[in-house]
Parts: sequence; structure tokens; C-alpha cells
Amino acid sequence: MATAAPPVPEPDDKDCSVCHEQYVQPKLLPCGHLLCHHCLLSWLKSQDQALCPLCRCAIIDLKERGQKSWQDVADGFPTDLAMADLVAAHRLLKQSHSCICEEAAATCLCLTCGDLFCESCRKIHLKQKVARNHTVEDLTSLTADKVAGSQHAACAVHADKTTELFCPTHGESICQLCATSRHRSCPEVKEMEEKVKDARAVLAELAVTLTEGEARLDKAIQQLDARLAETEKQTKKAVAEIEAVCARLEKSIQDCRHRLNALAHIACSDVKEAVTETKTCLLQRRGKLTTHKHVVQRVQEAKNRDTVTTMTPVMQTRVGNLDCSVILPSGAKVVSKMTVVIDAEAVTRIEKELSVLGQTKVMSADLDFGPVTAFCFHDNHGENIVLSNDKQTAERRGFGNRGGIVVASQPMMTNMLYEVILDRRDAFTGQYMYTGATTTPPEALTLPPHARGWPSAVVINISYVDVNGGQTLMTDVGQKLANLPVKSRVGVMLDNKRSLHLYINGDDQGEAAPSLPDPCFAFFDLYYRQVTALPVRRIP
Repeated sequence: MATAAPPVPEPDDKDCSVCHEQYVQPKLLPCGHLLCHHCLLSWLKSQDQALCPLCRCAIIDLKERGQKSWQDVADGFPTDLAMADLVAAHRLLKQSHSCICEEAAATCLCLTCGDLFCESCRKIHLKQKVARNHTVEDLTSLTADKVAGSQHAACAVHADKTTELFCPTHGESICQLCATSRHRSCPEVKEMEEKVKDARAVLAELAVTLTEGEARLDKAIQQLDARLAETEKQTKKAVAEIEAVCARLEKSIQDCRHRLNALAHIACSDVKEAVTETKTCLLQRRGKLTTHKHVVQRVQEAKNRDTVTTMTPVMQTRVGNLDCSVILPSGAKVVSKMTVVIDAEAVTRIEKELSVLGQTKVMSADLDFGPVTAFCFHDNHGENIVLSNDKQTAERRGFGNRGGIVVASQPMMTNMLYEVILDRRDAFTGQYMYTGATTTPPEALTLPPHARGWPSAVVINISYVDVNGGQTLMTDVGQKLANLPVKSRVGVMLDNKRSLHLYINGDDQGEAAPSLPDPCFAFFDLYYRQVTALPVRRIP
């Protein structure tokens, strides 16, 4: 049985996986792992392929590198300031220090002003009026986290001042003196605490996104494991049946036995290979989510305000570029039943016709991954709609052309087709339908009686496309929406440029509207009696 890829090893918290020393200017790779700046540069120069030494993910696509030097590539990765702060604090605690009086060894550190004192100088320091409220702690009780959190960044212009304000116009942390001089004309200067609070709120959302992504990938990986186990079980069952037939035919069936066993394994090998490959890919993507989650958590816990504000937009960009989606293969085949059919008359001809002794029948079935790829309708639907079949079937009740809108529960992903099949029509329902995408999440929608003129949607009609109820695009993209027979399929898809396409019976009818925002939700306005959502599938 094929084995899954091993989990990605994690190095010691503060040690580089190349030099095995504490990080020096740790650079954050696309996979979420860290390397010292100089280690990253030497690693890139020494490798034929630019792959992470820990997880083997690409550090940079060689085609995207273009004419950049390896120095430019290494410089271009963001520095993990949270880790850099922790390493610096750890080194500080490991070193032996002298008191500022230079006459005795230091035994404590003032977390407020950053000075080291012996016991005598400590008492003198705390007696001073300006230092009475300072926090001084013994070096033996301090941790790297506490030291890192106590350090306040000095102003880049006025080294004797700490940064207490933030200028959104220039994206700089500044001191009070800067605010009244260099940044006096800036329209807005925020308190650093306010900026940090906003950044921590963003980090909290990023942590939730990564945790939910991990959960989805874990669930998908578990389903792949179950599929592998089921495939292996069916293989063993098929081989057992073959062995039973071969036992009855004794020596004369040896060749047939080997052939049938080989067929059984071959029938399953493609599935196992495909599922294992998919699982390996998901494990790798999960590794990226986990490492980025560690970084986000590290930044969340960072006490240095500049670190938090600098790292937050970096992590926003990183997490936004990560792939948290789970689209599992729906067309792979597995061996669901394998039997050996013996013709009674063939037994008498066994010595002459071994080739027709046994016939291996492979019954194929699509992989069913349940709700991972399910397309279902939201509970917020038109007043004349009744949902069933786990919210995948929508039936229109009553008469007229109002109250028949259904909206997908999940936001649309690019290059994925959201499609329904027309189950039923009758004399009381219309002979056409509207479809498209709304930019408002279904739970926040106030549904109109019908889709025409919908102010927050792109509506594909038979002879035109209505954009947000205000712009009408005259196009024949939707002309085939009229008089569709039962069992016809209607769907919408966003391409890589987020242009909306209409599909009928699997054929692209063309672009209906360009550049839709994110998120979008597919909808269908029923003028038929009943439709059923089909599994979401990828369009090449």
C-alpha cells in the first residue's frame, strides 16, 4: 500500500535549520519557515533548485526570478521581527553583564529604561524620582519573551525618544517630537496603542482563518485516508475471490491466478497513486498553513509594538496568498466490486482455454467526498422555495414569478463551476430562468421578489446582463436560457480574472460580466418547478 508523505520536521524554535545556530536576521520564506539571511543566500547559491531545506517547497519560482540576483531575492523576503526580538532577548539573558557602574556584575535589569544594575545601583536607581515607577527584575527570573516585550523602539530620527505615535500617511512609527516637526502637516497621527490594537485584531482574524483552513485540510486528509483504506480492502477482497477460484482449479489455473491478481492490483494502483498524490499535496499545503499560523501567533504574542505593526501587513499578504481551499478529485475511479465469473461449460475446456477461464469485472464508482465539495443552497431563499436533500434540491411552490431565488451557501472560487440540473417543470411554471452572482453574503441579503434589477448582483437574462441594477449590458450570452428541457444543466463560473461566465450543459456561453469583487455567491431565480445542485467541479 502506498504511504503518505512524512510530516514536515520543525527545527528548534530559535535555531536556523542550515547553520543550526540562533537566527541572525531571520527571513520568512513562502512556506512559513525561517532561515538566517546569510544562510538563505548561501543556500540559494548552492542549490540547483530553490527549495526549502525543511519542507522542500519552492522558495522562489526560477521563472519568476528573472534577472534578479540571489542577493536581491534574499533581501526581498520579509524579516520575522518577532523572532528577531526573541533571539536578541535570549542572547541578552545568556551573556554575562556588568553593572553600569562598571564595578560589579549585573544582577537585575530595568525593563523600563533597559539598564543593567548590581544590587547597590538598583536601590539607588529606584530611589530616583524619575525611576520610582520603573520595573526592575532579577536576571535569573527573566524570560526572553518578557525581555523582548519590554523593549520599546527608539525613534529613527531622535534616538533618545521612544516611538509613541504612528503616521498612516508615511507608514512610520514616530515620537512626540517628530509629530510636532517633521509630521506636523500630516492629516492624521495615531496613538501607537490604537495602531497596535488594530493590528492585533487583524492578527486574530488571520489566526482564525489559518485554524479553520487547518481543520478543512485535516478533514480532507482523513477522508483520503479512509478512501485509501477502502481501496485496499476492496483489493484484498478481490484477491481473495480470485484465490478461491484458483484453488478449485489447482495447478492448471496457476497462470490465470497470477494474471488475475495482477489485474486486481493494477485496477487499484491508479486510484491509490492519485489519492496519495492529492494527500501529499494537502499535507504540504497544511504545513504552510501551520508554519504561517506559528508566525501569526508569534507576532500576536510579540510585545514590541513596531514588530506587531510591521509584521501584520506582511502576514495579511501572506495568508491572503495561501490556498485554504479543499477541492478533492471527483472523477477518480476505485474498485468497488471485483468478482470472478466462471462459465460452467468452460471447466471442461480448462486446459485448452485458460484465457477465458476467469473474467475480472471492475465496477467503478466516483469518489464521494461528501460535504467537502458539496454545493448547497442557503436558508435565506425566496418565499416560494422549499429546500430538501440536504439543501441541495430547491422546489418552487405556488404560482407566479416571484419569490423563487436560491443562493449558494459558499462563496465562489475561481475556475470552479457552480451548476444545477433542471429536475422538473410543469404548466404552471415558466420556460426560462435567471442566474448570476450576488456580491452580498446570503445571510446578509434582503432578497428581492425576482432577480431583475437586483441592486447587488450580476443577473444574466435571455437578452441582456443587468449589473447591480444600474447598468445593462446587451449580450446574447444568455439566449439559451429560454425553453430549456428537463435534465438541462445551468451554471456560472468565475475565471482567473474574476469574470463571470455562463455555462449550459457544460458549454461556456461566454463572459457575462468582468471583474467581480470578492466574495461572490452564485444564485438561481427559478421559473422551473425544481432544480438540484450538482457537485462543484474545476474548469481547466
